[in-house]
Order: sequence, then C-alpha cells, then structure tokens
Amino acid sequence: MRSGLLLLGLLLFCSRLAADLCPAEFRMPYNSSWAPYVQVQDESVTGTDIELIRNLLSGVGAELKLVPLPESRALSQLAQGQVDMIFAASYTKERAEYAWFSKAYRTETNQLIVHKQLLQTYPQINNKAGFLALAARRLAGAYNPKGYYGDEFEQVKQLPQVVQRSLAIFDAEQRLELVLSQRADYSIVDSGWLLQRQAQQGELPALAVLPFVLYQADIHLMFSKKTITPACVEKLNTLLKPIKPLKP
Repeated sequence: MRSGLLLLGLLLFCSRLAADLCPAEFRMPYNSSWAPYVQVQDESVTGTDIELIRNLLSGVGAELKLVPLPESRALSQLAQGQVDMIFAASYTKERAEYAWFSKAYRTETNQLIVHKQLLQTYPQINNKAGFLALAARRLAGAYNPKGYYGDEFEQVKQLPQVVQRSLAIFDAEQRLELVLSQRADYSIVDSGWLLQRQAQQGELPALAVLPFVLYQADIHLMFSKKTITPACVEKLNTLLKPIKPLKP
C-alpha cells in the first residue's frame, strides 16, 4: 500500500514537473486554410498540423491558443515574444537567432507549377538549372515572400530585377489563379497541398507541374526564445511524433 502511494506520488510529481517546464498556454498565429495542414471553417480550425500541435501540447498540460494574424507579421511577432510558436517552419540560421526549433515533424516538398503555354514557349524550364536561369532573366513568379525555398532559389529571389517582377502572395490558391490567368509565369506549391487540392477539386488541365523538386526540407515547430525555455522544447521533442507523408 505504501509503495503504491509512493509510486502515485512520484508520477504526480513527474507530471507536475513536466507541466512546469512549459507555459499553460501557447499562442500561435494562423490566417487561412492551407489543407491538409490547416483547415479553417467559420470558428473551427483543424488540419493535420493543428491537431498534431494540440495533442503535443496536451502532453505537457498546455493548451493551444490560435491567434488570427497576417503571415507577414508572424515571424516578427515571434521574435518579439508576442506569439509563442509558429508551425510549418524551415530551419534557417537567421530564424535560429530568435527561435528554438523542434525536431522535424514532417517533410515538405516544393514544386513549380506553370501554364502549359509557357512550357511550350520555354521547354528548357523542365530542367531545374534551365528554370533558375530563365527565372533570373525574365519570368515573373508568384510565391510566399516569407517562404524559404532553398539557397539556389534564394539567390534568384533576391536579384533586384526579380524582386521587381515578383508577386508577393501569401495565399496558395490565389497564386495558382494568377498562373492560370497567365498574370504570373509560375508559382511555388507544396506537394501535399497540391495533392489535397486535386483530390477535392480536380486537376487544372491548363497547368503543369515541372518534373523536378525545387526544394525539399524538414519542417519544424518554431518557439520564441523570449517566452519558451530550451527545457520546454526538449520535453516537447520527446513527445513529438512525425506525420506520415501523403501519397499521390
């Protein structure tokens, strides 16, 4: 009896210790649907990433507080400690100056989508090197300006002439519409999002996905160094279970 009580007390102590490592509430920004990762309908916010995070935080006795916030402000508010975490983040040295990164919880694959007429005019873009060379010279892209798509594209993206031609659009559906209407030459799409869209709405016959991967990276949760401790991140990492990739 006494040993049972001691064991129960130890379990309660360990549970309380784990909870004390982390705050009771994590503020996380979101803005619009990005299926399958985030799905917003009226007041309901679900999706594979959202549910993973809710389950993860419950393991340390914490709750997720979703904060409606434009994506353009999310990183700066994380750096300032005005929000506690961001999901679907690629690791960069710049971001690591103000944020802790969890271990990877899924892999993101970025591909390029173009109008088929553009592909007929410039068949060399079927090759990654050919696409990057032409993108630097004349193509107008529509992509998330806060997204990171690998060092090769970053070099192109930062060229003054490319900056002038580019369309900074956060919403993936809007970017797709720009390519469909030929107001943009290409868009960068997440393969998981594209598979989900095609399953729900069907394929767009006027568009083509270029046959190479622009960038593939591990995806992490980011935590503000101003509000979350390394011990809390370490505890969350022990509970974090990666999401299995979607299959075509």
